[in-house]
Amino acid sequence: MKVIVFFSLLVTLLLFAYQGNCQVSQAVNKSKEFVPKDEGWKDLTIREKIGQTMLMLPERKNELELGEGSLKEFFKKYPVGGFFMGWKLFDGVKPEDYLAHIRSACKEYQKASALPLIFQQDYESGVDLEGMTSFPNAMALGAANSPELAFSYGEAVAKQALSVGVQWVLHPVADLNLNPFNPITNLRSVSDDPDRAIRLLSQQIRGLQSNGVAATIKHFPGDGVDYRDQHLLTSANTLPFNVWEQKHGRVFQALIDSGVACIMPGHITLPSYQKKKINGMFPPATLSKELLTDLLKGEMHFKGVIISDAMVMAGFRGWYNSPLESEIESFKAGVDMLLWPSYTYMDTLEARINRGEIPMSRLDDAVQRVWALKEHFGLLKKDRELIREVSAAEKEEGNKTAKTICEKAITLLRDRNNALPLNPAKDKKILVVGVTPVSRKGGDRNLKELQDFANQLKKEGFNVDFRHDILYETQGWTDDAPLKYNRIIFALARTHHAPFGPLQFFDDEAQTVWAVNSMPKEKIIVVNFGNPYNTNEYFERVNTCINAYSNSEVMHGAVIKALMGKIKMTGKSPVNLDINSKLKVY
Repeated sequence: MKVIVFFSLLVTLLLFAYQGNCQVSQAVNKSKEFVPKDEGWKDLTIREKIGQTMLMLPERKNELELGEGSLKEFFKKYPVGGFFMGWKLFDGVKPEDYLAHIRSACKEYQKASALPLIFQQDYESGVDLEGMTSFPNAMALGAANSPELAFSYGEAVAKQALSVGVQWVLHPVADLNLNPFNPITNLRSVSDDPDRAIRLLSQQIRGLQSNGVAATIKHFPGDGVDYRDQHLLTSANTLPFNVWEQKHGRVFQALIDSGVACIMPGHITLPSYQKKKINGMFPPATLSKELLTDLLKGEMHFKGVIISDAMVMAGFRGWYNSPLESEIESFKAGVDMLLWPSYTYMDTLEARINRGEIPMSRLDDAVQRVWALKEHFGLLKKDRELIREVSAAEKEEGNKTAKTICEKAITLLRDRNNALPLNPAKDKKILVVGVTPVSRKGGDRNLKELQDFANQLKKEGFNVDFRHDILYETQGWTDDAPLKYNRIIFALARTHHAPFGPLQFFDDEAQTVWAVNSMPKEKIIVVNFGNPYNTNEYFERVNTCINAYSNSEVMHGAVIKALMGKIKMTGKSPVNLDINSKLKVY
């Protein structure tokens, strides 16, 4: 009897192992789907092949100068592979005309180009054009923690992107926000937990790619460990390699195996893997053959397109004598498509390949990957639909998804004295203090959004005053001022690159922190629409604190419903907010 039981268990285990291996094999096979069946790429000239490795910023004046006044002639001389439909596209265009302009630009570019173009944008929080859905930051998706919502998010963004001609997005961010002081990942990252990241991002990617839009995971080998910003300098992922394999490496590998089309390396080093240095220092992944060709394409078996991060960033610049030389070295390292290279790159790379300085096999590898991407997403079809209109029902479904993510993301950190819910009868007079910097970089957008939060509160029947920051003891603020209000809501919004620099509070916002911690706490509520770590870092003595992850109209509406008890706050923090853990060193 024992023998029979043993063999039964053995057979069961073998079946599970077989099924598991089948699942892994199927996943790996998915990562190999991006191999072109169409061999038209082989017939391209060297110059046309090089063009497939270039993703440019639209600059119509420059394009017409290069084409001697003709867009068609420009493409004959510089047959680039596609365009990032970013800010330069809209120079001189009124905001209300952006939507029509991007659609007409896509059509005009494709009509002038003999080869199929691909149009790309970030769209990390949805298609940021009038009439499209505004989605919350990725960390809100992490707090909602729903694979179904992650898929719906990807699906909605894909459909709306296709409606403006964009078929390739530079998201999701796959970085793990392990360092609370990192100034660039933060709200753009879903979590610090690899399991949650894999579970959600794989579905977000499936939502995008099953609806015809290529997804890109970034920033390999993984941002979120350093406290520095790769826009300003080359940053580092300093994890020991065995730890990296369990953290960022695990996330990237799982998403590769699930079939993600593209990966963006960052201007980030991985010292625990790299051996080769430039002038005594490890180069960023965008210039490292070790990280791109040996690790990513070799050991991790990535078969899709490696698209560089922007080549104007300081983390990429300055490693070689000229930006052009850096572009060439990036291509040699394993980048298949360069984001915003110079047009001189095409001329120089052509000359060096013809001289035999760079092997044709490197170019063919890159072109084959890009061609496979275009084939997979239908760009090689001559009768393809360049603009796919999004229906009213689809747009409404997108709006519903964004609203649901916001409502499920709201995280009640604490309400020690049961101050909630609020209602206009007992909490009639409310002061909302917007705690956010206004600066040249970032402007006053966050402040205007916080004013919207106050205005939405008014519509619910509250008597609301709004002010920006509190300069303690210098603006007539005294210790008895709280007596004038039933509640004082400090609405925080410290977000990346608004302005550049650390995401802590400084200057006027730091004085506001001083004011909060000098006041009686009974009437204070802190609602954080930005960097989630700031809540516990500055306001651990405040009894009622909420994290909401996005400073947007939709999130404001969700938070107000939560404050009034109309919905439950079910979000769970997707990152560790323990202040003491901030000092942990790997």
